[in-house]
Order: sequence, then structure tokens, then C-alpha cells
Amino acid sequence: MGGSRRRRPPAAVEESIEIHTSDGVALRASALPRSEGAPAAGTAVLAHAMFARRGEFVKPAGRSLADLLRSSGFDVVAFDFRGHGESSGKDARWTYDDLVARDLPAVVDCARAREDGRLVVVGHSLGGHVALAAQGLGLARADAIVCVAANVWLWSLERSRVRWLAKRVIAEVGSRAVARLGRVPARALRLGSDDESAEYMQSIFAPARTGRWVGAGGEDYLAALAAVDVPVAQIVSDGDRLNCHPGSGAAFARLAGGPVHVEHVRGSRREPAPDHMQLVTGVASMPAVREAWERALAWVRART
Repeated sequence: MGGSRRRRPPAAVEESIEIHTSDGVALRASALPRSEGAPAAGTAVLAHAMFARRGEFVKPAGRSLADLLRSSGFDVVAFDFRGHGESSGKDARWTYDDLVARDLPAVVDCARAREDGRLVVVGHSLGGHVALAAQGLGLARADAIVCVAANVWLWSLERSRVRWLAKRVIAEVGSRAVARLGRVPARALRLGSDDESAEYMQSIFAPARTGRWVGAGGEDYLAALAAVDVPVAQIVSDGDRLNCHPGSGAAFARLAGGPVHVEHVRGSRREPAPDHMQLVTGVASMPAVREAWERALAWVRART
């Protein structure tokens, strides 16, 4: 006889919704109800990574991160940032500040209006530090934030001179390249599914080049993290060696002013540590990833 097998949550009836931001951009989102029979845990807003779209959360069907959240009792709202996926703005000169001040707040407000109860923002990489910045500035109000390999490239957060040198070189070369190209052709370079605007990328490179994480209007995102007084969980991996090394990711999360919990996924002889994307997409195939998510969600539920 084999061991017990996990049941897949029943297929969700996906509702496609359109959310309008304060500056008129139409964001596309998918709303998925919690699994039948699961006790209500609240709503999870899923904010994707750079070069990606909301599809990273819903594949493979029936065994995705969205399905894990549904079986844990969460209604799910997964959305595309402007310029990504099915959202508008692909030809516009959109910025990082737009994601912090307009996109995430609009989606959180929409999710609040749809359902009462606990609201958790789950942010992968870009989505995680956008969520922390928006929360710290009082632009979005979640009850908890789960970050997945969320990090900003700052010298104060980096313990390795070798990694810091690599980040500085990438930031300097990348900044000059996007200034010439006007965008990052992610699809052509096989970096991901969605291109990024030059204005946005300059904001991403700026902390490594200037030592400051600020908005175009002078908003001090780094200082704002101290005002994040809700529970923050951060999931990091030994397999994510540059984007969000576990040490840097943990240090970044601990800048938040409220309770912080770090899930550190390590590899083994049987299963290598997940990379930057596998922390989301490996829920179905990598037991260590799924277990880290289950612990992080239990910690969040216990504190909200």
C-alpha cells in the first residue's frame, strides 16, 4: 500500500474581474473562491513578480499556490500589474511608483469591498516589496503580508561583497541598457513572460546605484517599512543565490515594524533548494516548498 495522497481542491469557478485605478488604468484579475468545505480564512490578494503575470499563481491547475490557498480557506484575487498580462498600460511610461500608489491599493480596496474578514497580500518578489511599501505609506491596508523572495538591492542588506559587486554591475549595466532600449524585452531575452518599461527598471536599479529606495516624489520607501505594523512572513531559499539570498531577504523583512517570521527553505540530497520562481511554482512538485507555505500560512492565521 502506498502512502496517503493529497486531494486536489475541486475545480474553482474563476470569475474574471476588471479593477480601475485612480489614474484610469484597467487591471485584470481572477477571483477564485475557497475550496468547498474549507473554513473561511479570509481573502488573499496575489501580487506577481517582475517579468511575470498572475498566471504564475494558478499553474498547474488544481495543484498551484492559488489552490493551496483555497484549500486553506482563502478566497483568492490574483491580478496583473499595469503593463503585464491582460492589464492595460503596455504602451505607457509606467513606473514603480504607479504600482505602489495606484495598482495595489486599487486591488486591495476591491478585495475588501467583495468580502469582509482577514485580508492577506501575498507578494512574490516585486509584489512583496510593493506590498510593504504601500502598507508602510498607508496606501494599502492589509491585515498581514506574505512575501516570497522579496528584496531590494541595498548594500546595507547584503553580507557578501561578491554578491554586492554582481548587483552593482548588473544595476549599472542594466540602467544604461534600458536607457538606450526604452524597455527590457524580457520575452525576447527569455527572462519571463512580460516586458518592463525603462522608467520602472530605472527605479529597480536605483537602490543599488544610489543607496536609497525612494519614489519620484521623494517618498522614502525604506523608512516607511518601520510603519508596517501587521504580521509579515517572508519565504526565502538557498537556491535563490542573487535575487534574494536568504540572509538579505531575512534582513529586508525584519525592517518591518510588526512581527516578522522567516521561512528558510533548504535543499537536500534528494531535493535541491528551489530557485526564485520555484518558491511559487514548486508548491505541487517540491514538498519542502509546500511545507514552508503551510507553516507561513499557519503563522499568519495565528496572528491576525
